[in-house]
Amino acid sequence: MKVTDSLSGLAIEKKYLLAVSGGVDSMVLMHLFYNSPYQFSVVHCNFQLRGEDSLSDEKLVREYCYARGIELFVKSFDTLKLKKNRESLEMVARNLRYDYFRELAKEQLFDYLVTAHHLNDNVETFFINLLRGSGSKGLSGMKKISDFVLRPLLSFPRKEIVAFAQENSIPWREDASNYTLEYLRNKIRHKIIPEFMDISSEFLRQVDKSMSILHETQSFIEFKVQELQNEASITVEEGIKIFSLDKLKKADFLLSYHLLSQYGFTNKEDCINIINSHTGNIFESNTFKVWIDRGRVLLEEKKKNVSIKNSITIKSIPFMIQEPVAVTLYEKNSRESNANEIVDLDKIEFPLTLRNWQNGDVFYPINGLGKKKVSKYLKDSKVSNFQKEKVMVLCNKSGEIIWLVGFRLDDRFKVSDTSKRFLHLFYNL
Repeated sequence: MKVTDSLSGLAIEKKYLLAVSGGVDSMVLMHLFYNSPYQFSVVHCNFQLRGEDSLSDEKLVREYCYARGIELFVKSFDTLKLKKNRESLEMVARNLRYDYFRELAKEQLFDYLVTAHHLNDNVETFFINLLRGSGSKGLSGMKKISDFVLRPLLSFPRKEIVAFAQENSIPWREDASNYTLEYLRNKIRHKIIPEFMDISSEFLRQVDKSMSILHETQSFIEFKVQELQNEASITVEEGIKIFSLDKLKKADFLLSYHLLSQYGFTNKEDCINIINSHTGNIFESNTFKVWIDRGRVLLEEKKKNVSIKNSITIKSIPFMIQEPVAVTLYEKNSRESNANEIVDLDKIEFPLTLRNWQNGDVFYPINGLGKKKVSKYLKDSKVSNFQKEKVMVLCNKSGEIIWLVGFRLDDRFKVSDTSKRFLHLFYNL
């Protein structure tokens, strides 16, 4: 297959956005599209990291597009200012450009982003992931099509792309930073891969073949993991994923591991501990929190955890909130209501406080047998650790608990035959 055949099979009715840096690979990509029937535009990012060189890259792309009437989008970034501690410039630039690419594709209705990654790039990525201890997914490399990204040059080694550029007098610029050994990718490019190429001239093709096999293996694993997920899934409630612990135990550990790794538990020891845990155990990854509760594995994404540590002051009624819990308080001169609970308003002193329950909290459950710790009440009610984190209490001005929200009123504030004013409490589960 020749470089000129790389675009064959693309959909003629789609709109393509080409990421062009000014390097040989992306300039060849633009040349190929320009001489094709496909609808396309070009996007160039200037990260302002190389002074005049960055401006020269932008100038080359601008002049090439202007001379041929190609629609061009250019975005400049103050990359150094946007860099945070411990972030690599390479990763910062990558995130900036892909965020911009997605935004532009959405605004301009592009169907695909097209990048000029080639076979050398893919082999370098293989070694980077190998050094990081990646599994089959990381070692299978980039794909020609993934999400909305197309990589039509992925099967071609760089030397073929350079030869094509020379034969067709395609201008390009060399990025001097590609030769510094400061970056891991460059060390692999200039030190490691040449050693293997000396051993076998077909080295790149052989690695490509191995990555293809790993990709097929990964696809099979993903298929089996999806089967396990469907079989082990119990339900999803309020954004919580729930799996059967027994099903995860009985499944092949490799599949259970891959299932849990989707939620950030990539350490095998963590997965072993989750599978062999008991009710009450809690685990956390960077993105998810797991509770084990009576044979169930409950997973919640951390950003969706709506429990709060700060209290809410209620100065007057009517009062209504939706987050972190949906609670409504209002006065009515009658007991008749669809409210969850009713208390004697004359026994209440404002301001009230709505807060998370805390260890040491006590109250007098209505129709109960005197004082009881909130923790003991929740345990006796078989409330899971997951649910406990979300439980709140409504407190009087002096701090006494009026209502364990959604569970039980405090006996000290109950209505009686002599009650004249009523505070209606509504909780939306």
